[in-house]
Amino acid sequence: MEVYLENSKSKTGKHAIRSLLYTLENGKLVEYKTAKVKGKVPPTYKIGDKTLVIIPDKGIFIHLVFLKNLKNKVRGKVTVYKDGNIVSEFNYRKLKLKLVKGDPTYADQVKALFEELKIPVKGINLKLPKG
Repeated sequence: MEVYLENSKSKTGKHAIRSLLYTLENGKLVEYKTAKVKGKVPPTYKIGDKTLVIIPDKGIFIHLVFLKNLKNKVRGKVTVYKDGNIVSEFNYRKLKLKLVKGDPTYADQVKALFEELKIPVKGINLKLPKG
């Protein structure tokens, strides 16, 4: 499984993107740093870097991508991988987490990760959208 890890910002500093990768080890969430780097990719913004990494097919991984816009608002996308497959996807907007698709049982791990990273969350919506 391949994911992008990026930390870049615009020249003015008004736009930024940051992505993180965490894994669940022995019931604890740990930042995954032993990923195999497949290669460097041009970043979204001018300052920073973006790498393509390979994560193993065994285990639970949480991939977070946050985007800061011109008005200093942060939006995010959280993807939970289990054994190489996507099991849950969440959106983060207006300080709220919303389950977009997948299994709501992973919401506890995502909420715990947000608390560990000190990212404010007002509420979580676990109702799947109709359609």
